[in-house]
Amino acid sequence: MKNDFLKKFTIFCISVIISLTSIEILLRYFIIKPWNNIAKNDPKIFKNHPRFGWKAKKGSYTFLSPDNTHEKFVINLNENGDRENGNNKNNSLSEILIIGGSFTQGWGVNDNETFSYKLQKKYNDFKIYNFGQGGYGSVQSFLLLEEQIKKIKSPKLVIYGIIQHHEYRNIAHVSWLRMLSQYSSRGHILTPYGSVGIDNQLTFNQPIGYTKFPYREMSSIITLIEKVYNKLNGRKRVYIEKTKKKKQQLIVTKKIILKMKEISEKFGSKFILVNLDWQGSFKEENYEIFLKTNGIRFLNCSVPINEKFFIQNDYHPNKNAHTYYKECLVGYIEKEGLLKF
Repeated sequence: MKNDFLKKFTIFCISVIISLTSIEILLRYFIIKPWNNIAKNDPKIFKNHPRFGWKAKKGSYTFLSPDNTHEKFVINLNENGDRENGNNKNNSLSEILIIGGSFTQGWGVNDNETFSYKLQKKYNDFKIYNFGQGGYGSVQSFLLLEEQIKKIKSPKLVIYGIIQHHEYRNIAHVSWLRMLSQYSSRGHILTPYGSVGIDNQLTFNQPIGYTKFPYREMSSIITLIEKVYNKLNGRKRVYIEKTKKKKQQLIVTKKIILKMKEISEKFGSKFILVNLDWQGSFKEENYEIFLKTNGIRFLNCSVPINEKFFIQNDYHPNKNAHTYYKECLVGYIEKEGLLKF
């Protein structure tokens, strides 16, 4: 009797091992590989932040350009995490704050090639701060604006450079959390996010990250289970509670943009929303009516996605695009007289 049990148990264990091995092989070849962080030998320019998730740290950092030209670009960051801008530190009439993600920060180009640097040269009577931070969406950009605008003596203008992907970042979409985890060597792992309840009130939530399962680097099965778990767990951040149709990302983004305008005006500053990369357009039913109704200044400065304006092998604007952004902004600022006293 005992021998029969041992025999059946052994057969069962062998069957399970064979089945799992077969599934593992099939997954590896046809569906999903074991987890693999995307290792970069780049300098780590971010430090952990309890509220923002991460924030750029002071220093001078040299990177190899991703376009296979073997050229390098340098990012110089100041004490507050803003990028070096060739600021006129003397006799400034007022300040201009620029917020956003890596498009605003100027990932892939040198300090003097960013549109903020070019704006500083144009408006030398103003001190311009580039608080763009790689990986930031609207949530983090607002939180940083809320922190920094209080320190500015006389802000005249706030510019927020938005891209379409900010919508996904604003709700900590699972695909975004997964990407942050893959590129965690850069220093950004956890991200805060916004949510709107059935009471239509905006809440800023503490930073969260992609849930990691043990041994995922060794097994496609575990990696797949981990992916399914994170996707199911993230559904609550996609739709508003007790609804199946209203998506968080659109409503959250609108509410944050409105808060940016409100806090800018509270400190005596004008606010501009600038589209740096929105595939398609701000559809009328999604944004155009909202922007007009709330009196939000909006400027479309997006450029075509091609070799002329984007860095090869990397989805970031090159120096030509930054020149266009600067000219686009200057044209609007001059037309509207936004810097007149």
